[in-house]
Amino acid sequence: MDITVPTNFPAGDRRTVRVVPLATLDPLHDSARRALPTDVAVRLARQALAQHGDASIHDHDAMVSAATALDGVLRDLLAALDADRVERAA
Repeated sequence: MDITVPTNFPAGDRRTVRVVPLATLDPLHDSARRALPTDVAVRLARQALAQHGDASIHDHDAMVSAATALDGVLRDLLAALDADRVERAA
């Protein structure tokens, strides 16, 4: 469904946006997904930090990109650590 909404742009400027029902969206994280090996998860986390560590706080796109990448690798790292803990307890 498309709707037209007012914006903070010049007076009278209106934009059409697409509205997607929440039921059709995929979650950002699938907890049922198999965990990466811990060494791989650590390597990917270090790579993400190296890639995004110097992002400018004044650059919105850089911050969104960094936050998205770091959220993903943090979730993978925690899943890998949790899987290791379960294996050691068994």
